[in-house]
Amino acid sequence: MDPKSDTNSDNPSPGEIRPRVRRHRGPSAVWILPLLAALIAGWLVFKSYNDAGVMVDVVFSSAEGLEENKTQVIYRGLPSGTVRSLRLNDDLQSVTAQIEIATHAESLLHEKTQFWLVKPQISLSGVRGLETLVSGHYIGIRPGDGPETRQFIAADEPPPAIRDQDGLYITLFADSVSAVRRGSPVYYRDVNVGEVIDYRLSANDDQILVDLFVEQQYAHLVKKHSRFWNASSLEVKGKFPDIDFRLGSLATIIAGGVHFYTPDPQENPAAEDGDQFRLFADYEAAEDGVPVQLTFPADTQLSPGTEVRTGGVRIGRVRDIKFSDDFQTLHAQLLIDPRARPLLRAGSRFWLVEPSLSSGELNLQKLLGGQYIELAPGPGRETFNFTAMAEAPAKLPVQQGVELELISDELGSINRGSPLLYRQLPVGEVNGYELTADGSQVLIHAVIKEKYRQLIGSHTRFWNSSGIRFAADLDGVSLETGSAQTLLRGGISLFNPGNNPGKQVVAPRRFNLYTDRESATESGDLDSGSAGLKLTLEAPQLGAVAVGSPVLYRGLEVGEVSHYHLGDTGRSVLIDLTIAPEHSQLLNGSSRFWISGGIEARASLQEGVQVNTGSLKQLVKGGIAFDTPEGGDALTTAQRFRLYPDRQAAQEQALQIQISFSPGAELAPGAAINYRGQQVGRIDSIRVVSANGARIAKASLFHEAAFLAREGTRFWIKEPQIRLSGILNPTNVLFGNQVEALPGDGTDTRAIAHDFIALREPPAYQPQPGLTVELHARELGSIGLGSPVLYRQVPVGEVTGYEINLRGDGVKVYAHIRPSHATLVRSSSRFFNESGVKSHAGLFSGLDIKLASLETLVGGGVSFTTGDLSAPAVKELTVFRLDDEAPPMSQETQGESQ
Repeated sequence: MDPKSDTNSDNPSPGEIRPRVRRHRGPSAVWILPLLAALIAGWLVFKSYNDAGVMVDVVFSSAEGLEENKTQVIYRGLPSGTVRSLRLNDDLQSVTAQIEIATHAESLLHEKTQFWLVKPQISLSGVRGLETLVSGHYIGIRPGDGPETRQFIAADEPPPAIRDQDGLYITLFADSVSAVRRGSPVYYRDVNVGEVIDYRLSANDDQILVDLFVEQQYAHLVKKHSRFWNASSLEVKGKFPDIDFRLGSLATIIAGGVHFYTPDPQENPAAEDGDQFRLFADYEAAEDGVPVQLTFPADTQLSPGTEVRTGGVRIGRVRDIKFSDDFQTLHAQLLIDPRARPLLRAGSRFWLVEPSLSSGELNLQKLLGGQYIELAPGPGRETFNFTAMAEAPAKLPVQQGVELELISDELGSINRGSPLLYRQLPVGEVNGYELTADGSQVLIHAVIKEKYRQLIGSHTRFWNSSGIRFAADLDGVSLETGSAQTLLRGGISLFNPGNNPGKQVVAPRRFNLYTDRESATESGDLDSGSAGLKLTLEAPQLGAVAVGSPVLYRGLEVGEVSHYHLGDTGRSVLIDLTIAPEHSQLLNGSSRFWISGGIEARASLQEGVQVNTGSLKQLVKGGIAFDTPEGGDALTTAQRFRLYPDRQAAQEQALQIQISFSPGAELAPGAAINYRGQQVGRIDSIRVVSANGARIAKASLFHEAAFLAREGTRFWIKEPQIRLSGILNPTNVLFGNQVEALPGDGTDTRAIAHDFIALREPPAYQPQPGLTVELHARELGSIGLGSPVLYRQVPVGEVTGYEINLRGDGVKVYAHIRPSHATLVRSSSRFFNESGVKSHAGLFSGLDIKLASLETLVGGGVSFTTGDLSAPAVKELTVFRLDDEAPPMSQETQGESQ
C-alpha cells in the first residue's frame, strides 16, 4: 500500500479518528504580559515627571555640613527638598548648592524667601539645633514675598522668629545690652514668661532695640508702666563691711535674661503690641521710689544700698551719698517705696542702727545684714528733707497698742525690743527706757499689742523673767533659762491673779516691775493654778494616781489631777482633771487617756522585753497621759472619758468579735490578726465547742481596723509552708500561726458584724495593690504559692494562689504583678510555665535541655512576654492561657520588637 496515497486520502479508513482543526480568531494571550509592562512603565514615567521638583540655586559661604542627595530642606518640620549637587563658585569664596524643591513647596520660592543652614551650636547660653545631632544638618527655609525666582543667597544666621504666635510683642530700648541675645528668657518673679526674639541698632544708631515676646497666658502681667532690667549680670556694690552682692540665677548669668515688674499693677492699663519700654542696666536702676534727703554728721559710716526700715519692714534704701560743701554733714539720698510715702511727715524721725555684739543686742540677722536706717513715723505735714537723730529715742511712738510704764530699781538685762510674755507667748515689747526725774529709778516704756489689750487691767502684775533660774524637786535638778531671746535680750512676764485682769486701764498706766515671779505672786498666793478646763475620767480602779499627779501630753505637763472619788454605783472611780487653759485646745471628744505612772513592762518573742518608766515624780505621785486623734468631735460639758491601764490599750480601743474555726491548724491565744502584713488585732481566747475539734475564738480588732468588722469579711489561719524552694511565712515557725483578714464588701458599711466563720484554707484570689491575672493551665506542675513571675528573667511578681476550675479539667493560677511592673502586662502578653527542666531530642538536632533558673527548677515559676507594649492595658483578673513552653529566644525577641 502506498503511504503517500494513504496520507492524502480524504476518505479515512473505517475505525480511524482524525483531529478537527479550527483557526483561532483574535490576539494571543501571550501579549497581555508585555502590554501590562508597557502600561506600568508609562505610569512610572508619568509619575516621575509629575513628582519632579523645582531646581533652585542657593549660594552658601561654605559647603560644611552639606552633602549631595542627603541634606534636606525642611519647612515647619516637613521635608521640602534635597541638595542634588554642590559646586565651587568662580570667586572661590562660596559654594552653590543645587536643590530640588518638592512640588508642594514650589509656592515658597519668592525673591525674599530666606535659606540658612541649621547645625548644632554650643555656647555658654545653651545648645541650638540639638536635633541635628541625630538627623544631621538641614537647610531651613522661611517664605517671603516678591516675584518668583530660582536664585538665592543663604543667610549665615537664622532669621528672627516670626511673630505668628499668640502673645504680646513689645520693644525695649537701651544704650547698651550685656549678655542679651536671641532666645534669652524673659522673667516675671523668676518665672519664664517669654523670650528675646531679636535685637538691633535703632535707625540713628544711638540705641539698641530689643524685641520681646511674652506668652499669651502671661501677657496681662505687662502694663504700661512696667519696668524692665537686665538680669544677667553679677553686681558688687558698697565697701567693706557693707558689700552688696546681687546676681541672678545660674541660668540668667549664662544665658542672659530680662526681668520686669509692675508698680501698682491694679492701677496700670495693660500693654499693647508695639509698646516700647526702657531696659535698665540693673534692678536698682529700675526700682521706682520717692526721693528723700536725709542729713547725717560727716563722720557717719554709711554706704549706698543701706536699707531703710520701719518696724522691721524694708521700705527703701540709700541710693547715693555725698558730703556738703563744708564737709560738716553727709547728705544721703534715699529712695522710699511709694507705699510708705504717708510715713514721710515732719514729725517722723530717722536714726542709724548699728549691729552690736552684746548680751542685750545679740541679733544674728543684724550682725550679718549690717547697719540700717530706722524710721519712726510721726505726725505733721508731708516733707522729704530730714535730719537723722544721733541715737534712738528713749521712747518710740506707738501706732497701735496699749502704752505701759514700768518702774524698777534697775534695768538689768532688759533692753529695747525685749519681749513682754504672757504664758510664754509674746504679747508686746519694750520700746524704750530712761531714768525718772529724780534719777532714783528706771522708767521702762512698753507697749502691748492691740489684740491683747484685754489682758491688761488694774490687777495685772509684771516681773523680770530675764536671767537663769535654778530649781530641784522630784523631777530632778532643773536649770531654767527661758528662751534664748529672754536670756540674751531680757524679758518681762505678766499674769493676772485668778485670771481676772481687773478694770481696764487708761494708757499710759504705770505698774511696778517685780524682780521675780515669787515676788509678783506673793509666794504663789495670787497664782491662778486652779483655773482651766475641767474633765472627768472613769476607771475600774484608781491605780497609781493621786491628787497633784501630772497630766501629760507627749511628755509635757499640761494639767494635774485635782480630785477623785467613787462613782454613783461604787463600781468605778471618777478622777477629776484640770487642764491649763492654754492647752485646752489639745483635747476633743476622741481624746484617749491612760495611766503613765509607775513601771510598765512588756515581754514577747516578737518585740523582746520593753520597760518604760516615767519621771521620779510620776513614780512617786503617778501620772496620766493622753493623746488626741485628728477629726474628733468637740467636747461636751457632761462627757466622761475612759481611763485605760496603758498606752497600748488606749491606742487600740479594741472592738470585740467572735470567729469560728474548723478543726485543723493550731491557733493559740495571743495570735496576731494581720491585714496586708500589719497587725490589726489579736486572738484573746479560744475554746473547743465540739468533739471534732471545732473552735470559737474571742478576738479584738484595733480601733483603726474597725472596717473589718462588717459582713463579708473573711478570716483564715496563716500557716508556714515548707517547700524545696524555701519557707513561706517563716515567722510563724517561731511565733506560731497567725490569722489573716480580708475585708468584705457588705452593702451596709455602717453595720458592725460580730460573728464570723473562718475559711478552711486561704482564698485563691486575694486583692492587693498591683495587677492580678488569671492563668488557665491543664495542670499545676511544680508551681506553688510564692513561685516567681518573671519578665525577661527579672522577677516582677509571684503566684498568690491556685485552684481547680469548675469543670475539673484544668487549674486556675493567680499571678500577681507588682504595681511598678503592672504596665508590662498587655492584651498581647503570653504566659509560660517555667517549671522544671524542658528537653527536646532528635536524631539530627541532638539533645536540647532548657533550664530557666535553679529557683524555678525547684519551686516552679511563670514567665511572660509582651509582643506589643502599646497594646491595650488589661484589667484585674484578665484571663490568659498558661502555655507549657516559651517560644525560642529569637522568636520571642522578634515578637517583642514588632
